[in-house]
Amino acid sequence: MALEMIPDRPGREAVFEPLLDELLALFSPDWVMPERMVGEHQHHRCEVKRWEIGRAAEADPDLTRQHADLLVHAAMHDQCRSGINQLVRPLVNVLGYRWVQEEIIRYVRTGSGAEKVGATMAWYFARPPIKYASWEERIPTSESKAALEALSDLRACYRDAVLAAFLSCEDPGVRQDLSLWVSLDPSVYPEDLQIDQERAKDIILADPEHYRLMLQRLGHG
Repeated sequence: MALEMIPDRPGREAVFEPLLDELLALFSPDWVMPERMVGEHQHHRCEVKRWEIGRAAEADPDLTRQHADLLVHAAMHDQCRSGINQLVRPLVNVLGYRWVQEEIIRYVRTGSGAEKVGATMAWYFARPPIKYASWEERIPTSESKAALEALSDLRACYRDAVLAAFLSCEDPGVRQDLSLWVSLDPSVYPEDLQIDQERAKDIILADPEHYRLMLQRLGHG
């Protein structure tokens, strides 16, 4: 059975669009909204604005470096799980995976509920892609394995930060997003987080309908 797609959270465009407008003034001050988009829903306007910012950010590494904090902040409020890569990719290209991952972890730890959701969305694109020497045998290249291994410490930090955020969160929607990165396998957590992992597991398994997307991804639903 095909996995159910994870829906985008509604309403995020209300905070997202002003951040995009601020970035447009920095990256594309002469840009004008296409006439065909005038009067469109805010969500669609954000998609067009984000695309232009991503294009300009990739074209100007120095400006991207200068305004990296604002780009990250905007990404944490992005409305689209796939479109967010238009903001993440220029940051990775200029500052590298480690810098971007460290920023994402910081938002998981200290951000608002909306920012924690954005952080989980951004993490997917803030990881080096796995490249295979043999697609049939699914053998990663040595370079691909090395790139992933170089960030293993941050994967652990992210995993632990998400677990803590999941347990401290009271918002069901935010907790649902965080659950997508919580493991039901206790062996992936250090000894001092075993009790927390068990608590999270109990919460998830006690409400399988609410967490069905997470359970599907793990093969439990």
